[in-house]
Amino acid sequence: FAGYLSWLSFLTDLLSVLPMPQILVVVLFFKMKGPEYLEHRKVLNIFLLIQYLPRIFRIILSSKKLIKTTGIRVKAIFNFFLYILASHVLGAFWYFFSVQRETSCWHRACERNSTTDLDYTGCMSTFYCDDRSTTLRNITFFNEHCGVEFPGDTKPPFNYGIFLDSLKNDGNTGDINFPTKLCFSFWWGLRNLSNFGTNLTRSNYVWENFFAILISITGVLLFVYLIGNVQTFIQLTTTKSEDIRQKIKIKEQVLETWMEKNHVPEDLKKEIMKNIHQKLEKDKDADLENLFDVLPWYTKKILKRHLCWDILSQVQFLKVMDEKVLKMICDYATPVTFPEDKIIFQMRHPVDRMLFIIEGTVLTYSTTSDPGRTHGGKTTTNNGASPSIATKQLGRGQIYGEELLTWASPNKSRVDKLPTSTEIVKCHTKVEGFALSAKDLISVASKCRRWWNLNNDP
Repeated sequence: FAGYLSWLSFLTDLLSVLPMPQILVVVLFFKMKGPEYLEHRKVLNIFLLIQYLPRIFRIILSSKKLIKTTGIRVKAIFNFFLYILASHVLGAFWYFFSVQRETSCWHRACERNSTTDLDYTGCMSTFYCDDRSTTLRNITFFNEHCGVEFPGDTKPPFNYGIFLDSLKNDGNTGDINFPTKLCFSFWWGLRNLSNFGTNLTRSNYVWENFFAILISITGVLLFVYLIGNVQTFIQLTTTKSEDIRQKIKIKEQVLETWMEKNHVPEDLKKEIMKNIHQKLEKDKDADLENLFDVLPWYTKKILKRHLCWDILSQVQFLKVMDEKVLKMICDYATPVTFPEDKIIFQMRHPVDRMLFIIEGTVLTYSTTSDPGRTHGGKTTTNNGASPSIATKQLGRGQIYGEELLTWASPNKSRVDKLPTSTEIVKCHTKVEGFALSAKDLISVASKCRRWWNLNNDP
């Protein structure tokens, strides 16, 4: 069954792009000059109409796929394209049928004005365009029976119905340039498709009425399809706006709670909320996990100093330190976030940074056992596994790695080797804070040599 559908799809695609009517025009062109052209014209008409069935089917399939994979703007453009395409096709059919309706009137005139078969053949030869001499042709009676110019209060000699405009418009079906024919036919199709064919004055010709019905049905279907998409667009826009509003509100509430908890000053809070609101307006899914990634540098600097200052001022080694040093340490510190159970420092590994804890809990574990030795039924290792008993707990407002302050002091001789951790430092919960690398701490101590003064320095 899948193979059958695949072949059906391939055949539909092939028939959609195969220019069968155009090929028939080339093949039958030289055979349409004689009396047999009526049969040839019928064949051409059939293929001209049939070629649109696979094309319409292909458009329907493409439309369904487009709805699933593209945005609303592309759908709107596609709807407009369908409307323009339908107007062009219907206008082209209208022009094509106008020519055929006029030739049908000529046939009728020949039948009415011919008493014998010879007369009829001679009359019909006047518009076969064969190689016979045209000097003796009399076409004045065609104007009498098929003319389009008549007084308004008189009955026309032949009722052209909806095709009269094409024949009356300065000989639209005559020998005029192609752009004029194209634009006039397209305008006619667009106008009558827009008003569903309600302004069409039809005759009692059956195929003309079928064509008028087709115009009305096509106009209604395209209009309903367009209105349906417009309604969907409005609903999606409303839902999207409400969704964006709710997401922004939730994120702003979380941020408000965080700032209240960290005692952020009111003026700084307003500045932060202004920047966050602008960011969320542009992208409702913006990642606010790290607030410092979305703030401008000057706001980020002020917030870092606010969050770090109280912590630094409580450190024993920094209590007597000049404010310039504390501010520079705050500026050099970088925001960090660690997940639960993350090991920050390994035992016997260098302490390469200081950690200022803003939120969360950190536990330290000390052990003197060899890797793989069992204590109380639990195995301890020195290469990453946490021992079973915590020796110390660090929380909000505390620091780990204070020994780096002494190590980086410009007042002491310092070796390049970093201090070694004597314990495992692991996150008990999610931890937010700031980290100051040993390299940055040396830069701060070097730049602030004049003001560097640890209260335990000699």
